[in-house]
Amino acid sequence: MSTVEAGTTSPQSILPVRSGLDAVSFRSAMRQFVGSVSVVTTWHGQRPWGMTINSFTSVCMDPPTILVCLNARTLTASHVRSCGRFGVNLLSRDQRPISELCARPEVDKYIEEHVVAPRGPSRDAGPPQLLGSLAAFDCRTIEQITVGSHLVAIAVVEAVDLPGAAAPLLYGQGRYMDGIESTGLT
Repeated sequence: MSTVEAGTTSPQSILPVRSGLDAVSFRSAMRQFVGSVSVVTTWHGQRPWGMTINSFTSVCMDPPTILVCLNARTLTASHVRSCGRFGVNLLSRDQRPISELCARPEVDKYIEEHVVAPRGPSRDAGPPQLLGSLAAFDCRTIEQITVGSHLVAIAVVEAVDLPGAAAPLLYGQGRYMDGIESTGLT
């Protein structure tokens, strides 16, 4: 096995490139991916706002860094772009209704009745945190990139809250799915 210096490529690392892939085929293939469901939270004025996503991943542990992808035309992407601060809430199976609320296109996604009460004025308390989430991340953007129709936000995690173990909410093949049980999860 050979090593490759940063910034170089080896013949083995160059993959064949296909051209002409249509959006319908790509979407059909991506629907096979099963992942956890998250809601990105921000403040819209003084009111908590949420948007459902499934494009969330860790980037590295030191410093703790995550990545989210947001449709660039959404109010949530506009908030992240302008203020650089947002929350990511990993949803439990019991939170399907909040996921559905925050997934509807072109409707208000105010989530007052679903958030933990802020510890101070909304902007000073950090991003809104959803009641019942598996984990809630308080994030500050360190890099933003627009790729096609989406804003890719890379953010350092400034705080995390782990309220308790439960079964995660999963989505794949165009539907919500039952996943793993929470027995033995920590």
